[in-house]
Amino acid sequence: MQVEVQIEAAHPAIQPPCGMGPAHWGRGLARAPVDIGSGAGTGHHERVATGREGRGHRSRREPLLASRVVGRADEIDVLRAAFERAVGGRGGVLFVVGEAGIGKSRLAQVVAADVEDRGLPVLRGRAVPAATPQAYRPLTEAVCSVVRGGALADAPGLRPFRAVLGWLVPEWRTDGASADDSVIALAEGVLRLLRVLAGDRGCLVVLEDLHWADPETLRIVEYLADNLASERVLCVVTVRDEDPSAGLELGRSLSARRASRIVALARLGRPEVAEMVGSCLGADTVPDDVLEVAARADGVPFLVEEVLAVAVTSGALVAHGDSWTRSSTAEPLVPLTFAESMRRRLGALGRPTRDVLVAAAVLGRRFEWSLVPAITGLGGDEVLAALRAAVDARIVCVDRADATFRFRHALSRDAVLGELLPPELAALSRRALEAVEARHPELEDDWCELAAELAEGAGDRRRAAVLLLEAGRRSLRRGALASAEAALERGRGLLAADDPSGLDIDECLSEVLSLAGKRDRARAVGAALLTRLGNDRGQARRRAEVHLRLARAALAATRWNEADELLRRARAEGATAPDEGLAARVEVVRAQSAIRREPEQAPALARCALEAAERLGLPDVACEALEVLGRSERRRDLAAAEAVFGRALTLAEAHGLTLWRARALHELGTIDLLRGAPVARLEEARNLAVAQGALATAAVVDVQIAAALAVRDDPEPAASAAHRSAELARRYGLDQTLAAAVALEAHVHARAGRGEEMQRCIQDAHAHAPGTPDVEVKTSFAAAVLAFREEDRRSARHHLEAAVASASAGPGGDYSAVPCAGMLALVRRLDGTGDAAAESRVTEASVHFLVSAFLRYARAVAAGRAGQSRRAEGLAGEGDRALGDHEWMRQLGRRLLSEAALADGWGEPVQWLREALVFFDGRGEQRMASACRSLLRKAGSPVPRRRAEADTPGPLRAVGVTARELEVLHLLAAGLPTREIAARLYLSPRTVERHIANIAVKAGVGNRSEVVAFAARTLGAAPR
Repeated sequence: MQVEVQIEAAHPAIQPPCGMGPAHWGRGLARAPVDIGSGAGTGHHERVATGREGRGHRSRREPLLASRVVGRADEIDVLRAAFERAVGGRGGVLFVVGEAGIGKSRLAQVVAADVEDRGLPVLRGRAVPAATPQAYRPLTEAVCSVVRGGALADAPGLRPFRAVLGWLVPEWRTDGASADDSVIALAEGVLRLLRVLAGDRGCLVVLEDLHWADPETLRIVEYLADNLASERVLCVVTVRDEDPSAGLELGRSLSARRASRIVALARLGRPEVAEMVGSCLGADTVPDDVLEVAARADGVPFLVEEVLAVAVTSGALVAHGDSWTRSSTAEPLVPLTFAESMRRRLGALGRPTRDVLVAAAVLGRRFEWSLVPAITGLGGDEVLAALRAAVDARIVCVDRADATFRFRHALSRDAVLGELLPPELAALSRRALEAVEARHPELEDDWCELAAELAEGAGDRRRAAVLLLEAGRRSLRRGALASAEAALERGRGLLAADDPSGLDIDECLSEVLSLAGKRDRARAVGAALLTRLGNDRGQARRRAEVHLRLARAALAATRWNEADELLRRARAEGATAPDEGLAARVEVVRAQSAIRREPEQAPALARCALEAAERLGLPDVACEALEVLGRSERRRDLAAAEAVFGRALTLAEAHGLTLWRARALHELGTIDLLRGAPVARLEEARNLAVAQGALATAAVVDVQIAAALAVRDDPEPAASAAHRSAELARRYGLDQTLAAAVALEAHVHARAGRGEEMQRCIQDAHAHAPGTPDVEVKTSFAAAVLAFREEDRRSARHHLEAAVASASAGPGGDYSAVPCAGMLALVRRLDGTGDAAAESRVTEASVHFLVSAFLRYARAVAAGRAGQSRRAEGLAGEGDRALGDHEWMRQLGRRLLSEAALADGWGEPVQWLREALVFFDGRGEQRMASACRSLLRKAGSPVPRRRAEADTPGPLRAVGVTARELEVLHLLAAGLPTREIAARLYLSPRTVERHIANIAVKAGVGNRSEVVAFAARTLGAAPR
């Protein structure tokens, strides 16, 4: 099969490797620079045709190009802002640097398209590789593109420079010009030409690939950098930074003396690659196995498109409507330019170096060089000499930190393997396996999985499966669930259906899946395992273990009845084959079920399991039992719960139980949530859970992170955590977790005043988990927050009462984490319907910091009405302190509290209202600000002017720009990217984007670049 993908000017055709190998050999182990030849990164990305040869038939398809530039929003902002400054008479030179294929040309094209859309001139030129670069080639191409036809020939400002400009414009050349004309004179001529083109509107020059530029061109660029500061011209230069070059050195030198600026493009991270893959494939979501195909491009955008193109054309990726799947038989696919380049370089290096590189490629992308002599039969000195040649040829590089070698790019290794015939690969794999086992007989660490890969490559599938089982067990012991699952699934696929080792693999796999919360897959594997175990009495213990694992997965999916039935079966099977360790595991899972449904029974079950675990030396069971005991304590005593969870954390760390360490951190982080503390421990728990493949745990932790962030001053980051949780919950059928995540997204919409979006999320949450108390609490709280924001006290009280009622209907009437119970107490006190007995019950049950704070406010109201002014003021102060840095909640409390303080004559209600007014007015929350003004008028106090009226320039005030939007506009005018604006204003990037969208609507402009232009025109540049 031959697959070709043609690209205009660049020609990076793509083909699969000639040889064969395990599909997983395409995995990259590290990030490294990529050498993709002179064509890549030139900006010519339009594929002309793509096809696959058949019998007299060639199929054709549309090109697989990203429909938008991904992961470069900040960099695009920088270039757009730089051009706006140039339009205002503050031009300059800006260097865009990065490796080949990283997207320098795409970035320049985006800004050039913006400029052309405004009817302004754009000059484009590029350098090309040559043994002796042609003088002025990039400038000649750029200048000639705008002077053809003689339109500028008679421009007055150019007449003194026409002769010298003849070096760039052949038709302007005169007999008087000579080779001795000064480069400086020509540079001044170029400057005058650009001044004429820019006029009073602006001009853009794009000079690409100046790592290949001639010295004369670089001298003129340097002259422009020194003299464009007062011109309406921006010059954008692109340069590669993998290798030293005069162009790169010029950019760094100019940047060092502040004559220019460098915008460095990094490789895309996994989220950006996923977004780009979705854009290329036209898919909203991208499965992990599909993403892994593009991951081999190491985050280089050009290669992401190329690898996807050949994967689709070759059938490695298959479309099913709007979704995509990866073929199970797919092998590594290499861009043809890689394969051809590697073939040429291997041929030039000679046979010994080729043999060394092929042996190294069999060992992996990163390899231990001392194994290579045993594989090749060469001496150590010969191998080192070959590796030095490969380093000089930029095929491999040295990781000096651990003195190992690795291929510079995952595709480089694939291309080397692609040179092998199947028998050659099998023979090399056998020799490599012998060398690895001789050097590492215990196959410690990653050597076990490498040995399995080599056994598979050698054709010994059963040996590979047994090694993968061992690798899976080791990963499970250290809590690396994702690695364990991958190894066991691979091993499962290598064995015959009746192979006895299949039972061992399925047992281990079912445990991994249950711990990861993958209920559906765990059920499928468990059912197959139970069928193979049959009804033999001697297999009772193994059947009990299967039922127990399935019960754990059912609990993760909140399938309570299913979990109860599976636990019953586990206990019944265990009774026929008594085993203390199995009994302890059953008891701890029963305790996990009880803490959710019958919390009063959970501690006894957990203590029984803990005692057995400590006696039998089962640290994982002990960690789980402590988790249940800590949750039981947390309902009434955070300090006691923290001590129990701390004990679990210490135990997990002592025994290297990473999964249980993540779960202990999760529980400790939940205590932080209840105290209103930062989410650092929750973030650490989530990162650990994701790294270990415990995705059900990660989904739950994300819900907790969202809950903590949703009540902060900027709740928008909570939406990101909620979305992450929802994505995982949908994937693994975790309905209640999904509903909780969507309910917290509703809270974010409520805080922003987006009522319709809030209501949609509430409906979705109820659809996923109807009648679930926890979800009812969260959705009612969100609705109450929106009502407070809209100054609808009656509606707020209604929703708060619904939340507290839902909490009381949950297991044991739990108020322990219901943040709205204190708010309800305050509202009731203000309405004159407070119930001291009810407040007492909530106090005894609740440990949430919001409840503590607002209950103190409620008691302050009661004390003030009783004439106890000093006590009322003390309680109000305690409420303020309990809210810590949650300023929005504090200002809401003070705004409510001031009503009673004004009526009953205590505290400082006027000062509170003034502070709340400034706060809410600055955030654009006008109804709350208006309520503060009304209360101030009622108190007979002067009412401050609106902040927007006082600080906002007339034209902006006329279109309704708020104070916060004004702050964003100032920073946009200064050329700051979104992330830096967010950091300056202590906002999330998403909130900044929302402010920019609002400004666009108010100013009547279309896109972000026009908002930047609007900011620059209206405000000018602010100090950075």
